[in-house]
Amino acid sequence: METLLPLSILMAGARSGLADLFFATLADWESLLSAGGVLSLAFALGTVTYANIPDKVLANIRRWHGSIDEQFDNIDSLVNTLQANQTKWSFPQTLLQQLIDSRDQLAALIPKCRSNYGSSADRTLRNSLLKTTVGLCLTQVKSWTYAQYYAGVLTIDDVHLLGFFLPGETGGRHGRTEPTDVLAEVKVTVINTDFIRVVIDQATGENAARVAHGWPPGVRHAVIVILATDGVTEVLRQLTSRLYNDIQMPDGSHGKQFIIKAAFLKHVDDMPRFGPEPTFSMPLTTEDLAAALDRQHHENFEAQLREIEHHRREVEQLQAEKSQEAK
Repeated sequence: METLLPLSILMAGARSGLADLFFATLADWESLLSAGGVLSLAFALGTVTYANIPDKVLANIRRWHGSIDEQFDNIDSLVNTLQANQTKWSFPQTLLQQLIDSRDQLAALIPKCRSNYGSSADRTLRNSLLKTTVGLCLTQVKSWTYAQYYAGVLTIDDVHLLGFFLPGETGGRHGRTEPTDVLAEVKVTVINTDFIRVVIDQATGENAARVAHGWPPGVRHAVIVILATDGVTEVLRQLTSRLYNDIQMPDGSHGKQFIIKAAFLKHVDDMPRFGPEPTFSMPLTTEDLAAALDRQHHENFEAQLREIEHHRREVEQLQAEKSQEAK
């Protein structure tokens, strides 16, 4: 099997003589992937539902890309967890010892680099060792973790305790985001008889003090809803990620009035909170006007025919009455 390691991590390790740490563990790496490979594991675990992870655990998982102290805390927590469960989990001993050595070396380097006697060489070594160790955790340790979870050795809580999301959970983070309370204001411009341009902005009014025009932070989507004038019949519903939207109105919209509203969504599953609901009218085309005039003429003609027919019946009735009197 060809093993691919992040180039940036290998380069960082090579600069400080740490590349050997990777090559010494290739045997462990091969064995970790022998249970089916990273791709098969990802597919197997891809249907995992998003668990109700406590906020503290979520914060710990996200520290892998945080500050130096946050990354070190995750390394330290991971090493302590592996040591405490070594008998039960049978984690590769060679890799564990390398993680312990790196953790201990970082524990000495990090405070030294902040002191007056820390040199630039110390800081270079700290940065390289930290990047290399985090890389080990996010590649080899994470792959071992997924394999053990798939085999039923580790539970979801164990995976979280080690500082990892399951593959199916990474996209679910948005589901924990609180819906935005910033209302959306819709501005409509009629482009022609078929198209309108809808601009979605932050609404003014009750929350005007904290409005800066544009979309609020964290918002990625907005929903646009167009209703008939009864306020109930839905003519169009569209999800968008754009500030400006050109929308083609459905057939039969010419000459009619509509209500439009929009809501900001941090996640597509959020419950919409609609802002102001302005109305707009679609114009008639010359063909519409000609057809309307033709309909009017036709209706007038039919009305005249009905009137003539009514008059004819009245005359016939009068003639019948006179004939009856003459007898």
